[in-house]
Amino acid sequence: MEGPLGARTLNPALRPVVEALHHVLAGGEVSVQLLQRGNADIVNELNLRAERATEESSSLGTAGDILSATV
Repeated sequence: MEGPLGARTLNPALRPVVEALHHVLAGGEVSVQLLQRGNADIVNELNLRAERATEESSSLGTAGDILSATV
């Protein structure tokens, strides 16, 4: 999200990504083409955070916890 409080919008570069995600979540299939690589250090950090979040959310259920998210 970007813009001032009360007038925030989705970055236009993310619109097709979100649209594709919605189709995947609805049972569709998408194809992704990376046009320009981002900063490798930031990409690696984000990938690591995603892996950790997946591991942590997987272990929550084993402890009897419930994970929920609101979109």
